[in-house]
Amino acid sequence: MGEQYGDIKELFDKNDSSVIIDASRKQETLKSVKRNLIQQSALSMGSNWQILKYQMFYMDKTILMIHLAICLVIIIWGSCQQWGQISMIVSGALGALSLLEVGNLFFSRMTELGESCYFNVRQLSSFQMVYSGVISLVTLLITTLFASLKYQLDLMKTGLYILVPFVFTECVCMTVMLMGIGRRNLLPLIAAGIFSALFWGVLASIPNLYETSALVFWVLALIAGIGILAIQVRRFFSALDKGEIICAD
Repeated sequence: MGEQYGDIKELFDKNDSSVIIDASRKQETLKSVKRNLIQQSALSMGSNWQILKYQMFYMDKTILMIHLAICLVIIIWGSCQQWGQISMIVSGALGALSLLEVGNLFFSRMTELGESCYFNVRQLSSFQMVYSGVISLVTLLITTLFASLKYQLDLMKTGLYILVPFVFTECVCMTVMLMGIGRRNLLPLIAAGIFSALFWGVLASIPNLYETSALVFWVLALIAGIGILAIQVRRFFSALDKGEIICAD
Protein backbone atom coordinates (compact mmCIF):
# COMPACT_ATOMS: atom_id res chain seq x y z
CA MET A 1 0.00 0.00 0.00
CA GLY A 2 2.85 2.34 0.91
CA GLU A 3 4.58 1.63 -2.43
CA GLN A 4 1.42 2.64 -4.34
CA TYR A 5 1.28 5.97 -2.46
CA GLY A 6 4.97 6.47 -3.26
CA ASP A 7 4.36 5.91 -6.98
CA ILE A 8 1.43 8.35 -6.97
CA LYS A 9 3.56 10.97 -5.20
CA GLU A 10 6.28 10.59 -7.80
CA LEU A 11 3.74 11.15 -10.58
CA PHE A 12 2.56 14.36 -8.92
CA ASP A 13 6.16 15.53 -8.42
CA LYS A 14 6.97 14.93 -12.10
CA ASN A 15 3.83 16.77 -13.18
CA ASP A 16 4.55 19.72 -10.86
CA SER A 17 8.15 20.00 -12.08
CA SER A 18 6.91 20.91 -15.56
CA VAL A 19 4.81 23.78 -14.24
CA ILE A 20 6.55 27.15 -14.39
CA ILE A 21 5.36 29.63 -11.77
CA ASP A 22 5.49 33.30 -12.67
CA ALA A 23 6.70 35.01 -9.47
CA SER A 24 5.37 38.45 -10.43
CA ARG A 25 1.89 37.14 -11.24
CA LYS A 26 1.93 35.12 -8.00
CA GLN A 27 2.59 38.29 -6.01
CA GLU A 28 -0.13 40.17 -7.89
CA THR A 29 -2.62 37.36 -7.17
CA LEU A 30 -1.74 37.36 -3.46
CA LYS A 31 -2.19 41.13 -3.28
CA SER A 32 -5.55 40.86 -5.06
CA VAL A 33 -6.74 38.15 -2.65
CA LYS A 34 -5.68 40.22 0.38
CA ARG A 35 -7.39 43.30 -1.07
CA ASN A 36 -10.65 41.40 -1.58
CA LEU A 37 -10.50 39.94 1.92
CA ILE A 38 -10.04 43.40 3.42
CA GLN A 39 -12.97 44.76 1.39
CA GLN A 40 -15.23 41.87 2.40
CA SER A 41 -14.35 42.22 6.07
CA ALA A 42 -15.02 45.96 5.89
CA LEU A 43 -18.41 45.36 4.30
CA SER A 44 -19.40 42.65 6.77
CA MET A 45 -18.46 44.71 9.82
CA GLY A 46 -21.30 46.71 11.30
CA SER A 47 -21.98 48.72 14.40
CA ASN A 48 -23.19 47.05 17.57
CA TRP A 49 -26.64 48.52 16.95
CA GLN A 50 -26.75 47.05 13.43
CA ILE A 51 -25.73 43.63 14.74
CA LEU A 52 -28.42 43.90 17.42
CA LYS A 53 -31.06 44.81 14.83
CA TYR A 54 -30.09 41.81 12.68
CA GLN A 55 -30.33 39.50 15.68
CA MET A 56 -33.78 40.82 16.58
CA PHE A 57 -35.01 40.67 13.00
CA TYR A 58 -33.92 37.13 12.16
CA MET A 59 -34.35 35.33 15.48
CA ASP A 60 -37.39 33.17 16.26
CA LYS A 61 -39.74 35.42 18.22
CA THR A 62 -42.35 32.80 19.15
CA ILE A 63 -41.10 32.10 22.67
CA LEU A 64 -40.35 35.81 23.15
CA MET A 65 -44.00 36.65 22.46
CA ILE A 66 -45.14 33.90 24.84
CA HIS A 67 -42.70 35.16 27.46
CA LEU A 68 -43.96 38.75 27.17
CA ALA A 69 -47.61 37.63 27.32
CA ILE A 70 -46.99 35.53 30.45
CA CYS A 71 -45.10 38.41 32.09
CA LEU A 72 -47.96 40.80 31.38
CA VAL A 73 -50.46 38.37 32.92
CA ILE A 74 -48.22 37.94 35.98
CA ILE A 75 -47.95 41.70 36.53
CA ILE A 76 -51.73 42.21 36.24
CA TRP A 77 -52.60 39.16 38.34
CA GLY A 78 -49.88 39.68 40.93
CA SER A 79 -50.83 43.28 41.56
CA CYS A 80 -54.49 42.35 42.08
CA GLN A 81 -54.21 39.10 44.06
CA GLN A 82 -52.28 37.96 47.12
CA TRP A 83 -48.60 37.73 46.13
CA GLY A 84 -47.50 35.07 48.62
CA GLN A 85 -46.70 31.41 48.17
CA ILE A 86 -47.46 31.57 44.46
CA SER A 87 -44.66 34.13 43.96
CA MET A 88 -41.94 31.49 44.37
CA ILE A 89 -43.63 29.18 41.87
CA VAL A 90 -43.91 32.07 39.40
CA SER A 91 -40.27 33.01 40.01
CA GLY A 92 -39.14 29.45 39.24
CA ALA A 93 -41.32 29.30 36.14
CA LEU A 94 -39.88 32.57 34.82
CA GLY A 95 -36.36 31.29 35.48
CA ALA A 96 -37.08 28.24 33.34
CA LEU A 97 -38.77 30.33 30.65
CA SER A 98 -35.75 32.63 30.43
CA LEU A 99 -33.47 29.75 29.50
CA LEU A 100 -36.09 28.16 27.29
CA GLU A 101 -35.57 31.03 24.86
CA VAL A 102 -31.85 30.29 24.72
CA GLY A 103 -32.46 26.56 24.37
CA ASN A 104 -34.78 27.22 21.46
CA LEU A 105 -31.68 27.97 19.37
CA PHE A 106 -30.66 24.33 19.62
CA PHE A 107 -34.00 22.53 19.39
CA SER A 108 -34.07 23.00 15.61
CA ARG A 109 -30.63 21.33 15.35
CA MET A 110 -29.60 24.04 12.89
CA THR A 111 -26.94 25.76 15.02
CA GLU A 112 -24.02 24.31 13.02
CA LEU A 113 -25.55 25.49 9.75
CA GLY A 114 -26.33 28.90 11.21
CA GLU A 115 -22.81 29.32 12.58
CA SER A 116 -21.16 28.30 9.31
CA CYS A 117 -23.43 30.41 7.09
CA TYR A 118 -24.04 33.75 8.76
CA PHE A 119 -25.06 33.91 12.41
CA ASN A 120 -22.79 33.91 15.41
CA VAL A 121 -24.36 31.44 17.83
CA ARG A 122 -22.43 32.93 20.75
CA GLN A 123 -23.87 36.38 20.01
CA LEU A 124 -27.38 34.98 19.65
CA SER A 125 -27.10 33.02 22.90
CA SER A 126 -25.70 36.02 24.78
CA PHE A 127 -28.35 38.34 23.43
CA GLN A 128 -31.25 36.03 24.22
CA MET A 129 -29.86 35.11 27.64
CA VAL A 130 -29.58 38.79 28.59
CA TYR A 131 -32.92 40.07 27.33
CA SER A 132 -34.93 37.07 28.56
CA GLY A 133 -33.37 37.37 32.02
CA VAL A 134 -34.02 41.11 32.10
CA ILE A 135 -37.67 40.64 31.08
CA SER A 136 -38.23 38.07 33.83
CA LEU A 137 -36.44 40.08 36.53
CA VAL A 138 -38.26 43.30 35.63
CA THR A 139 -41.58 41.43 35.80
CA LEU A 140 -40.75 40.05 39.25
CA LEU A 141 -39.56 43.48 40.42
CA ILE A 142 -42.68 45.31 39.25
CA THR A 143 -45.05 42.69 40.67
CA THR A 144 -43.19 42.55 43.99
CA LEU A 145 -43.20 46.35 44.22
CA PHE A 146 -46.95 46.54 43.62
CA ALA A 147 -47.60 43.74 46.11
CA SER A 148 -45.35 45.36 48.73
CA LEU A 149 -47.19 48.64 48.49
CA LYS A 150 -50.63 47.01 48.55
CA TYR A 151 -50.07 44.37 51.24
CA GLN A 152 -47.36 46.14 53.28
CA LEU A 153 -44.73 43.48 52.59
CA ASP A 154 -41.04 43.89 53.35
CA LEU A 155 -39.63 44.66 49.90
CA MET A 156 -36.09 43.48 50.63
CA LYS A 157 -37.14 40.18 52.17
CA THR A 158 -39.73 39.49 49.49
CA GLY A 159 -37.20 40.24 46.76
CA LEU A 160 -34.71 37.88 48.39
CA TYR A 161 -37.29 35.09 48.66
CA ILE A 162 -38.14 35.48 44.98
CA LEU A 163 -34.60 35.79 43.59
CA VAL A 164 -33.36 32.52 45.11
CA PRO A 165 -35.90 30.32 43.25
CA PHE A 166 -35.27 32.26 40.04
CA VAL A 167 -31.50 31.77 40.19
CA PHE A 168 -31.60 28.11 41.24
CA THR A 169 -34.17 27.23 38.59
CA GLU A 170 -31.85 28.74 36.00
CA CYS A 171 -29.03 26.61 37.44
CA VAL A 172 -31.16 23.47 37.05
CA CYS A 173 -32.17 24.36 33.49
CA MET A 174 -28.62 25.30 32.54
CA THR A 175 -27.46 21.90 33.80
CA VAL A 176 -29.99 20.28 31.46
CA MET A 177 -28.84 22.47 28.55
CA LEU A 178 -25.22 21.47 29.10
CA MET A 179 -26.24 17.89 28.42
CA GLY A 180 -26.88 16.74 24.87
CA ILE A 181 -30.42 15.55 25.54
CA GLY A 182 -31.34 18.96 26.93
CA ARG A 183 -30.46 20.67 23.65
CA ARG A 184 -31.98 18.11 21.31
CA ASN A 185 -35.35 17.84 23.01
CA LEU A 186 -37.66 20.45 24.46
CA LEU A 187 -39.28 18.14 27.01
CA PRO A 188 -36.35 17.66 29.46
CA LEU A 189 -35.94 21.42 29.81
CA ILE A 190 -39.69 21.91 30.37
CA ALA A 191 -39.74 19.03 32.87
CA ALA A 192 -36.80 20.53 34.77
CA GLY A 193 -38.54 23.90 34.92
CA ILE A 194 -41.82 22.41 36.16
CA PHE A 195 -40.06 20.28 38.79
CA SER A 196 -38.06 23.24 40.05
CA ALA A 197 -41.11 25.53 40.22
CA LEU A 198 -43.12 22.92 42.15
CA PHE A 199 -40.16 22.27 44.47
CA TRP A 200 -40.03 25.93 45.45
CA GLY A 201 -43.80 25.95 45.84
CA VAL A 202 -43.45 23.17 48.43
CA LEU A 203 -40.73 25.09 50.27
CA ALA A 204 -42.95 28.16 50.29
CA SER A 205 -45.46 26.23 52.45
CA ILE A 206 -42.91 25.79 55.28
CA PRO A 207 -43.30 28.85 57.58
CA ASN A 208 -40.04 28.24 59.48
CA LEU A 209 -38.02 29.00 56.36
CA TYR A 210 -39.31 32.57 56.31
CA GLU A 211 -38.54 33.64 59.85
CA THR A 212 -35.97 36.34 60.55
CA SER A 213 -33.46 33.76 61.74
CA ALA A 214 -33.50 32.13 58.28
CA LEU A 215 -32.43 35.29 56.41
CA VAL A 216 -28.77 34.28 56.58
CA PHE A 217 -29.68 31.00 54.88
CA TRP A 218 -31.45 32.84 52.06
CA VAL A 219 -28.56 35.27 51.53
CA LEU A 220 -26.04 32.43 51.40
CA ALA A 221 -28.31 30.47 49.05
CA LEU A 222 -28.54 33.46 46.70
CA ILE A 223 -24.77 33.97 46.68
CA ALA A 224 -24.16 30.26 46.07
CA GLY A 225 -26.75 30.15 43.29
CA ILE A 226 -25.23 33.15 41.50
CA GLY A 227 -21.78 31.57 41.77
CA ILE A 228 -22.96 28.24 40.38
CA LEU A 229 -24.84 29.94 37.54
CA ALA A 230 -21.79 32.04 36.63
CA ILE A 231 -19.63 28.90 36.41
CA GLN A 232 -22.25 27.14 34.27
CA VAL A 233 -22.61 30.10 31.89
CA ARG A 234 -18.84 30.29 31.51
CA ARG A 235 -18.70 26.56 30.78
CA PHE A 236 -21.57 26.92 28.29
CA PHE A 237 -19.87 29.69 26.30
CA SER A 238 -16.52 27.90 26.49
CA ALA A 239 -18.14 24.86 24.87
CA LEU A 240 -19.68 27.13 22.23
CA ASP A 241 -16.30 28.68 21.41
CA LYS A 242 -14.72 25.24 21.03
CA GLY A 243 -17.59 24.10 18.81
CA GLU A 244 -18.49 21.21 21.11
CA ILE A 245 -22.13 22.22 21.53
CA ILE A 246 -22.61 23.43 17.96
CA CYS A 247 -21.17 20.30 16.35
CA ALA A 248 -23.05 18.06 18.77
CA ASP A 249 -26.30 19.50 17.51
